Amino acid sequence: MASIEEKEEEQLSIHEPDTALEEWNGLEIPDPIIEKKLVRKFDLIILPLLSVIYFTHSLDRANLGNAKTDGFEKDIGLGANQYSLILILFYIPYGTLNIPATVLAKRFSPAVVIPLLMICWGAISLASSAVHNFGGVVAARMLLGVVEAGFFPSAIYYLTMFYTRHEIAKRISIFYMMGFVANAFSGLIAYSVFQWKKSLWNWQYLFIIEGSLTMFLAIVCFILLPRNVAASKYFNESEKHCATVRLQRESEIETIKFSWSATLKPLLDWHTWMFGFMALCYGVASASISNFLPTIIKRLTVDTVKANLYTIAPNLNGAIWIIVMCYISDRFQIRSFCSMFAVGVSMIGFICLGTVDVAHHFGIGYFFTFLLTFGGFTPAVLIPAWASSNIPSNSARATTLGLLAGMQNIAGIISSEAFRTQDAPVYAPALIISGCFQGAMVLTAAFAFFYYRRINKQLDSGERVSVAGMEQNLNFRYIL
Repeated sequence: MASIEEKEEEQLSIHEPDTALEEWNGLEIPDPIIEKKLVRKFDLIILPLLSVIYFTHSLDRANLGNAKTDGFEKDIGLGANQYSLILILFYIPYGTLNIPATVLAKRFSPAVVIPLLMICWGAISLASSAVHNFGGVVAARMLLGVVEAGFFPSAIYYLTMFYTRHEIAKRISIFYMMGFVANAFSGLIAYSVFQWKKSLWNWQYLFIIEGSLTMFLAIVCFILLPRNVAASKYFNESEKHCATVRLQRESEIETIKFSWSATLKPLLDWHTWMFGFMALCYGVASASISNFLPTIIKRLTVDTVKANLYTIAPNLNGAIWIIVMCYISDRFQIRSFCSMFAVGVSMIGFICLGTVDVAHHFGIGYFFTFLLTFGGFTPAVLIPAWASSNIPSNSARATTLGLLAGMQNIAGIISSEAFRTQDAPVYAPALIISGCFQGAMVLTAAFAFFYYRRINKQLDSGERVSVAGMEQNLNFRYIL
């Protein structure tokens, strides 16, 4: 018969194996009470500010789509397909400057770089109200692409400075949701402004209102955003220590704060480009929705003003579902299946809009737009969260997130070129192309799932000892 001491030791080994292993690896366990309070502070301070920033980012980027429905092309004398060319030229800097911008954020702190970019894109949006020809629009939109390029990857990298990989997806979804809210809000502003009868063209007031709002909020965010936990007055000493412990359990411990070699190394890794290809695939669909949803809906109604009003509900639908899907992803730690399901639904919407005659059936066509927003943007949150969760190196994570954002934005060029004037009002080729890219994203995500699952099985069986860069934490497993 086993002694009482032996039974106690057996119970301890059953109930506390992870703790024992982590202590053996030399990792401290954060105090759960302090940790809960710390995360709550993150949620109350960081998320609202990032949400405000992304709100203005989406507002100033999408207002051209609203202006298009109010005679913008005619007012400044645009020729055939010049609107699509403007979008393409916007996406060149927007899709190629993500890595440099993210490296700057790594070097000088995202809390400094992001508000500075924000005040610049607000000023450019405000100045866009004065454009009067094709050249002026091109210059304004290319400059907008330059300054907006670094926001999203820098924002995700900024979140990884505070949250663990098990917490991050639903946090990204909360501020990313504001993109939908911004599109809906822009549609509401457009609906109101486009009924004005004043001295300027109505779309000019749209640019003035949204640009001015952005510049004001940029100053507020610059003052309030914490540079990091250690240097912030928002957190006490015990919370600062807890934050350090949390991140040591998540990432490779880097002794050098900034290294060019460590920053650029992931560009030679096929894992990085696998996620980059996924970003390219879902980026085509998300760019199509961002830039052409008012145009797609205008096909369903002859009322130009109401076409902007009708964009509100699909955008709010997307805002709700992106949070739901990302919450499920964090709850069950499944990035792949949630991404594939969401994209699959959106793919059905694109294919139906491109093949079904909805011109005389407004209700059916309008329903399909809800399918677009249901899953069109969800992978833009889950894939970066998935990539950052599976990259131990802090420097490599910043570069990879920059690449993903760049590939997603370069996809906007494909989308803009696909929506040709001669294909109006159905734009069937563009809609089918968007759906096909989403299908390719589903297949790539499925491959990544099976690959990472195989590596995890090798770690569990002892065939592999640890993941490269995480030798200090033998419990590390890839997120699926």
